[in-house]
Amino acid sequence: MNLIVFTKRVPATQEEELRITGEGKAVDLSKVPFKVNDWDNYSVEEAVRIVEKSGGTATAVSIGDAESDEVLRRAIAMGAKDGLLLETGDVFHDPNVRATLIHNFLKKENLPFDAIFTGVQSEDDQFGAVGGILAAKLGLPFVSMVIGIDTVESDHLIVRRELEGGLQERVKVMLPCVISIQTGINEPRYVSIMGIRKASKVERKVYKAADYQDSMKSKIEIIKWVYPPKKAGAKILSGELESACKELLGILKEKGVYQ
Repeated sequence: MNLIVFTKRVPATQEEELRITGEGKAVDLSKVPFKVNDWDNYSVEEAVRIVEKSGGTATAVSIGDAESDEVLRRAIAMGAKDGLLLETGDVFHDPNVRATLIHNFLKKENLPFDAIFTGVQSEDDQFGAVGGILAAKLGLPFVSMVIGIDTVESDHLIVRRELEGGLQERVKVMLPCVISIQTGINEPRYVSIMGIRKASKVERKVYKAADYQDSMKSKIEIIKWVYPPKKAGAKILSGELESACKELLGILKEKGVYQ
């Protein structure tokens, strides 16, 4: 089973105060730490587990600048055979552009694969669309929100999809295919600094993204970055308990919370 798994280097913004610069034209990420996209971490782990059980290879691929090599080294430390970097200094916000670039790369380099794994979405742009668009361009079946892979055969996979209300859907998908992996499908293994250093000795091939940009035309453009509007502050009720309770009930009725 030859698997290609895409992994992305994203800013870790959860505990950072982002600063918008250039009159809304950019976000200053110069002091923000970066990490592997959370969904992709689960994708790499699932690909490696399948290879360990059924044989074959897992190849990690990333699009980004030279710093994205760190997520490839991490994937190799987790068990991927090698890493391929589509190097570019440009940031492609349009998921159709990213999918087109990947499609052109796979076709031009004639990379063999039985399945392509992507994360459900990336933490930075959260479009959740690259996997589906890529499958359409390749003419392959696509399964999204995969929370479990129950059966791996030479010509098909049986997977479970996460649905609303706690339901799951079990489907059979023929190979080759594209699937997007949901968090929680597994427990990604711990990767030590020493393991990542050892992985740096494994060859990672670098390709220039500019060589695969045929028919790439962005239809989505970021006009401006803005901060969300500030919400009104809390209202403190003063006075005696009885009057405060009556005032609270009045507010709840006004807001439609209490009938």
